[in-house]
Amino acid sequence: MVGGLVVACQSGPQDVASKNGAGLADTTCSPGMAEPKAAPMAAAMRAMADQAEAMRAWIVSDLSTRPARPAWAKMPFEAQRPTDTTVLVEEFFEKAKAYHEAHRLVGEQPTAQNFDALVARCIACHQSHCPGPLKRINRLMIGS
Repeated sequence: MVGGLVVACQSGPQDVASKNGAGLADTTCSPGMAEPKAAPMAAAMRAMADQAEAMRAWIVSDLSTRPARPAWAKMPFEAQRPTDTTVLVEEFFEKAKAYHEAHRLVGEQPTAQNFDALVARCIACHQSHCPGPLKRINRLMIGS
């Protein structure tokens, strides 16, 4: 779960545009489904998703009206208990390390290119571990 943007079941579409202007609506579960209690890693991934959506909105915003830069804190998700412990293999930890390096670079140089490289790390991991949030992760890409 490297770029780890895990999406919880929601009672319907959620328009996150009201939060950050990115318009990254999500419809991951059927209407009426209750949100399950998340494992600590899943909760960390959700926080990472929120942070990434805020940074994406900031990067694509108009320079003349750009708000203050959003928080960009390291989140050691790989140290948290996952929903499925079978993901805790060497490959997962290697991908987590690559994610953290990409995350550091975005913090130092928040460009669209660096951000998309970070999102690519998320996609690479989620293709082999926990593919559920890939739709949400893919929408984070700024370039094509």
